[in-house]
Amino acid sequence: MFLRVLACACALSLLLAAPAAAQEGPPGAAIGGEAEAFARKAAALMDSHAEGGVFSGAVIVARDGIPVFRRAYGLANREWAVPNTPDTLFRIGSITKQFTAAAILKLAEAGSLSLDDPAIRYLPELPPAWAAMTIRMLLNHSSGLPNVTALPGYATQLGRLERAPMETVALLYREDLLFPPGTGHEYSNTGYILLAGLIERVTGQSFARYLTDAVLAPAGLSSTRDADPGAILPRRATGYRREAGEWRQALPLAASAPSGAGMLASTLDDLVAWDRALFSGRVLSDESRRAMVTDYGHGYGLGWYIGTAYGRRLWSHGGFISGFSAIKDSYPDLGLTIVVLGNTEIVPAQALSRQLAALYLGEPARTEISVGRAVLDRYVGFYRTGPRSVLGITRDGDRLIAQGLGQGSGEPRISLTPESDRAFVGQDFVGQDFVARDGAIRVAFDIEPDGRPTGVMIHRDGIERAGPRIDRSVARRITARRFTRLPPGR
Repeated sequence: MFLRVLACACALSLLLAAPAAAQEGPPGAAIGGEAEAFARKAAALMDSHAEGGVFSGAVIVARDGIPVFRRAYGLANREWAVPNTPDTLFRIGSITKQFTAAAILKLAEAGSLSLDDPAIRYLPELPPAWAAMTIRMLLNHSSGLPNVTALPGYATQLGRLERAPMETVALLYREDLLFPPGTGHEYSNTGYILLAGLIERVTGQSFARYLTDAVLAPAGLSSTRDADPGAILPRRATGYRREAGEWRQALPLAASAPSGAGMLASTLDDLVAWDRALFSGRVLSDESRRAMVTDYGHGYGLGWYIGTAYGRRLWSHGGFISGFSAIKDSYPDLGLTIVVLGNTEIVPAQALSRQLAALYLGEPARTEISVGRAVLDRYVGFYRTGPRSVLGITRDGDRLIAQGLGQGSGEPRISLTPESDRAFVGQDFVGQDFVARDGAIRVAFDIEPDGRPTGVMIHRDGIERAGPRIDRSVARRITARRFTRLPPGR
């Protein structure tokens, strides 16, 4: 049986190093029985992910700024086996956008610009077709700008070259807009890079300098800073990806590439402090804060996703960048902030945050992760997980199905529920959900920048297997002596 094979494999310790032990932060205010019970449940949830190698990073749940759960897992540096701690500095990717939005709003409060001004007023070199594009449209992703990160070769070539923000935006001057400005909605990193360039033009300062002086310092964020890869940053975590079943350094990214769309690194405590500073009025006026968290018709405000979870208002943003995955969920009516920061690309940050919220609120977990069929189809195929073992992946509707091959007939077919677009949790057809520590089955796929899968990692009850993707002929050869039929696949 596939499950039995995973549980009894004796040589798996050679495949992957065990994750570092959880690192607990200092306690916040004294907590009562309910908070202690939540902390135990949260620890069990996080331990089940960390033991499988799916989670490496740090997490905090804070109420009114006071931590009720604050821990770190895994390794900040795999070469030196340095563990993550609750004070480790992580790249936060697109969570940067709410800081960029705050910087723009500060300029609006000072009368230096208006959100409804066309961007071309400050940046006359923009193409004439962009003339109707306002600053507000850039902030709420209704500008029609295509994503510069989607250009061919961005991850392997374009994103590795240092450019000023407007030099990056200029890469799209000859590209068609996705729709006339203001008539649709398409998430665009390009818009926030352009906003960084606009800030530089209006202030005469670098974007990083203005952001620090106008936003970060007033908010009291001493650890949040430009994640320049060339800078020496204390307690900085290294970002990792997986390739063909092995851990690798994340692909390099030029310091200037993410700019206003994703340049920052931060810590658990700073991101909790950011919520407190922002919502208390220390950074922005009431009018500016209301503008930030207004839903402009597509579930997005100015640097925040605006929605609900478990019947409560939720203001949120995730981040994914070159070896890091993160999310910050803010429940304003509860004073609740949940932050998940990971230093691998397979961390299911959103699913973990929503599961922690469910535990805190005493609600059934509803992660609502949706992965398109085109993405699921990429993973269909065969993966070598041992000398005579193959994992077959097929798609059945909107779910992936995993089945162990090569150890005899009668292997169970496991339905995989997405926790992110790369990490999945197993559920058999009887309906038992394998999320408890004594039965967790998790599958995470390794992918290249173009989305092509190269390997897989499987975990159950502290037992791990990892291996590369193989073609059908190799899978047939490996399993020929033990298994005569293979499922359809590539």
